[in-house]
Amino acid sequence: MAAKKKIPLMGPIRVNLEAFGVAILAAVFLKWFCLEAYQIPTSSMQPTLMGDTASSVYDRILVDKLLQTFREPQRWDITVFRYPLQKNQNYVKRIVGMPEDRLTIAGGNIYQVRDEGGRRIYTPERKPDDLQEALWKEVYPARRLVRGESEALGQTWSASPSKSVTEQGDVFSIELSSSTRRLRFQERAKQGQLRGFVNHDWDGYPTAVATEIRQVSIGTPKFQAPEIVPDGRLSATFTPGSGKLDELDLAIVVNRKGAGRLTFALAVRGTKGRLVVRGSDNKPVLESDEFDVPLSSGVATRLSFAHVDDRMIAWIDGDEVQRIDCEEYHCRDGCVADSNNQFSNDQRVTPEIVCRGKGKLEVSDLKLERDLHYTRYGAPEVIEVPEGHYYMMGDNTLQSIDSRGWTAITVGVTEDNKIVPPDTPGARNVRGNKRAMPLGNPPDRDETPIPIESENAIVFIDEYGEILRLEGKAGAQWGGGKVVFQGPDGDWEARDTTNTRGVSFVPRADIQGRALMVFYPCRPFSWLTGNGWPDRFGFVR
Repeated sequence: MAAKKKIPLMGPIRVNLEAFGVAILAAVFLKWFCLEAYQIPTSSMQPTLMGDTASSVYDRILVDKLLQTFREPQRWDITVFRYPLQKNQNYVKRIVGMPEDRLTIAGGNIYQVRDEGGRRIYTPERKPDDLQEALWKEVYPARRLVRGESEALGQTWSASPSKSVTEQGDVFSIELSSSTRRLRFQERAKQGQLRGFVNHDWDGYPTAVATEIRQVSIGTPKFQAPEIVPDGRLSATFTPGSGKLDELDLAIVVNRKGAGRLTFALAVRGTKGRLVVRGSDNKPVLESDEFDVPLSSGVATRLSFAHVDDRMIAWIDGDEVQRIDCEEYHCRDGCVADSNNQFSNDQRVTPEIVCRGKGKLEVSDLKLERDLHYTRYGAPEVIEVPEGHYYMMGDNTLQSIDSRGWTAITVGVTEDNKIVPPDTPGARNVRGNKRAMPLGNPPDRDETPIPIESENAIVFIDEYGEILRLEGKAGAQWGGGKVVFQGPDGDWEARDTTNTRGVSFVPRADIQGRALMVFYPCRPFSWLTGNGWPDRFGFVR
C-alpha cells in the first residue's frame, strides 16, 4: 500500500511567526547578555575610539557583556558603564584605578602611592607592552605633514652645526667630525619660544583627520593646561658611510621648571650600546648592561629607543635588546604650563640624535612618537578609590570629562515644585550632574541644569536620568563654573560634590561590559559615505 502523506501540524503562517519570534528573542538575549552595538558620540577616547565632530568620524563598536560574568574588570580595560550622575546614560572610558587603589597622576603617568615611615613612595602603573604599542601617538613626520611643510630642517628639526646636516627627501645626511653633531626636534610657539614635545590633542591621527582637528583646536580655549611630555620613542634607520662612527646617541632630554635636566638615552660607543640616564652635569647616574649594536659601514640598521612609564627600552631591527627601570629618575614634577598656558624657558622636552666620528651617517625613516599623556585636571593629589569601585579616564585627556572632573550638585525641591536651597525645611534633596553652560549658549545634549528664562523654569536631570521641570530662575552669577539661582532672600549657589562615592567612582554593578571591536567605519561601506578615516575596523586594546 502506498504510504500516506503526513499532514503538517502547523501552517506556513504559524511557522514563520514562530521563527520570527525566536529570532527576536535571540536578538534581545544577545543584546542584553552577550553583545551590544554602540556609537561613540564624543572625542574623550580619541584616537582609540573616534567621536569627532571636526572630521565627522564616529566609531561604531561592539561591547562584550558576557566576559564580565567570568572575570572582574581589569586595569586598562575600555569599559562601558552607567554614568554615576545620570544612570540612564552609558559612558565609555578606560579603567585606570582599581578598588582600594591610592593613585596620583603626575608627569603623564599613573602612580600607586603609599606612605611609609613619614615618606611618600610612588610606584608607576605600567601599561602592558601590547597596549603600549597601540597607544603610541606619531609626532613626526605627522606634525610636518599636517602643517604642510615641505622640509624638516629649520622647521620641526634643527641641526647643530647648521651646515653639518643636509636633507634630501626623507633622508638626513650628517657630516661627521670629532666634534659633536646634533639633529634636534623642535617646535616653536607663536612667540618663538621653543617648546619641543607637548601633548597636542591632534597627535596620533592620519594627516587628513589631524588637519581637521588642528584647525578647530587652534584658538579654542583649553580647560586643561598643556604639559611637556617626557615619555616618547625615537626610531630611525642608520647607515654609516666609509668612515668611522665613534658615538651615537638616541636621546630624550627633559628640562623641567625648577627641577634641572635629565637625559634618557640609548648610547652607542663603537659596536656596544647601553641605556643611560644623565644628570644636569651630563654625567651618567644610571646605566644598563652592555649589549651588541651591529652598526657597520654600508649596512642599514634600525634602532629604536623609548623612555616610557619610568623605564627605558631599546630595539634593534624591531627586536627588543634591553630594558631597564629608571623610576628613581622620574619626571613627576615641573611638567605643567602656567595659568596662561605658557611654558617657562627651562621647560621643554627635546628628542635628539647625537653623533661623532669620521665620514658620513645617513638617517632615514625617522619617526618620533609620544605616549598617551594623562593630566591631573580636577583630580586630588591622591585619589583614593573605594572598595568595589573603579576610576575612569579618557585616552584624550585634554578633552575628556571623566572621573577627574565629574561633579554633582544638590538642590532642594518643595512640594509645589520650586527649586530652593537643599537645607530648606520640608524640601526633598535632588542630586544630579553639574554641566551648566553660559546663558547665551544654545543647549548642549549633556547640559544640566538648563534655565528657561522666558518661562521662569529650570530643567534639571537627576542622577537616575529623570527630567524635572522646576520653578525658578538663574542668578546673576550663573556660568563660569557656578550654578546660581535666585531666591527670595537673594541668590544662592548649588553645593558641589566631587571625588566621592556615587560621583567620581563607578561601582561594579554599573559596569555593562568591555569594548571589543570597532566594526564601522570599514571598507567598502565607508567609501560610500566619504569617511575621513575609512578603515577603523579591528579589535580594541
